[in-house]
Amino acid sequence: MKIPRQILQQLQGFVVSSRWLSVYPHSMARLVSLGLLTLVLMLVVALALAGVYLERATTKGQKAVIFSTQAVQYSLALSDLTKDMERSARVYQVLGNDSLLASYSQFRSQLQVTAKQLSGLDLPEAIKAQITALLTLEQDAFAIISTAKPGSEAASQAIESFTTIRDIARTLISVNSREVEIRVNEMKATARSTRQTLLWEGLAAILLVSAVAIFVIPPLVRYIRELDQSILQIGRGNLDREISLQGPKDIRDLGARLEWLRRQLLLLETQKQHFLRHFSHELKTPLASLREGACLLADGVAGPINQEQEEVCAILQRNCSSLQQNIEDLLKYSVSMQPFQAYDYQQIRLDEQITGVTREHNLHIRAKELIIKTNLEAVTILEDAGKITTVLDNLLSNAVKFSPLRGQIDIHLWQDSNRAIVEVTDQGPGIDEEEKERIFDAFYKVRNPENRDVEGSGLGLSIAKQYANAHGGDIEVIHYPHGARLRLTLPLQPKLQ
Repeated sequence: MKIPRQILQQLQGFVVSSRWLSVYPHSMARLVSLGLLTLVLMLVVALALAGVYLERATTKGQKAVIFSTQAVQYSLALSDLTKDMERSARVYQVLGNDSLLASYSQFRSQLQVTAKQLSGLDLPEAIKAQITALLTLEQDAFAIISTAKPGSEAASQAIESFTTIRDIARTLISVNSREVEIRVNEMKATARSTRQTLLWEGLAAILLVSAVAIFVIPPLVRYIRELDQSILQIGRGNLDREISLQGPKDIRDLGARLEWLRRQLLLLETQKQHFLRHFSHELKTPLASLREGACLLADGVAGPINQEQEEVCAILQRNCSSLQQNIEDLLKYSVSMQPFQAYDYQQIRLDEQITGVTREHNLHIRAKELIIKTNLEAVTILEDAGKITTVLDNLLSNAVKFSPLRGQIDIHLWQDSNRAIVEVTDQGPGIDEEEKERIFDAFYKVRNPENRDVEGSGLGLSIAKQYANAHGGDIEVIHYPHGARLRLTLPLQPKLQ
């Protein structure tokens, strides 16, 4: 069965609208725009409703004020006019002057106009009936007064009817005053109702804004947090975990670019490791031949040598050993920077490990006549023995290299809560404040005139810090006025990799 084209177009329009209004937005710009547009629409609706309610309250208040003013004014005018008419009628009965009757007629005309104006107000029917009764009584009285002889009994009785007319006028004042009070109370009630309505409207607006904020802000925060974590992951060199960002299309595209960058960095890292291994191997082979040849010459295998030739052989051997150490440091640094490393964790007595590392440096310690003071608590930690031995070896070798002749090195180990802390202190030239962080950079050497003759690759502390960080620990420089003090912190139970 063929579906009509019009229905297909409607269905397509519905799909497009559904996609546009989807909770899962296609882009950050659309998400932010949708949120801002919703907020603006809610503010416009809230202002419009507030304007309508305020307009209603204002109009009703104005009408109430106008009604109150006119009702009181006309009621008082009626009362005053009835008094003037009664006075003119009584004087006319005494004096019989036609001018007084004309004055009465003038007051009577004003009374009729005022009564008509008062009846035109929005008054209850009972009040309008009283106004009609007042006019009827006055009309009957005027008919008698204007035709009867002044001072006659009929005229006197007609004048006495003004007592009833005055009572009706006073009643109108009283009733209209109560009506004004009712209108004022209605205006107050309207004001209270309007205020409550605006308060509820404001509360509803706040709730709607909060709902929009809940809809817009958490996704934004989540997207930014994931993006920040991905950037930090790349910045810290953790290139083993794939980067995949969830969210709008532009966020996913950005995640794809970061993933491409991660793969490129991983490829560069692999190429660098391959180059270092190959280059180190190519250096080791001729270097081994040089060392072996220098040893053979020094031993006189090729024939006896004089003192100057022995000194040359000693220089060759020393520099070959230094170059060999630099190559080993370069290989260790290359390994420490690899994102994928296997760690062989086992329970190790850290105090015994420090003692063993110190024993390995006995030859250099004796050569400089150094004093080693140790204060080691019995601390057992879970560690990769080979890598932590490298860390301790670098810390102690640094202290030995920079210590003066007959200096002292202090090694302190203690346990603090769930951490093991090792401090190595020497009496060398120390580390300047601005170099505290840079000494852990690869190939960095402390710029100090006293250290010019100290040989090294500048990789030892960088390797040590990498291995310490991999165990969940750290190495830091502690201020010490008489030399250098480095502190190694290791968790007793690191998170296994």
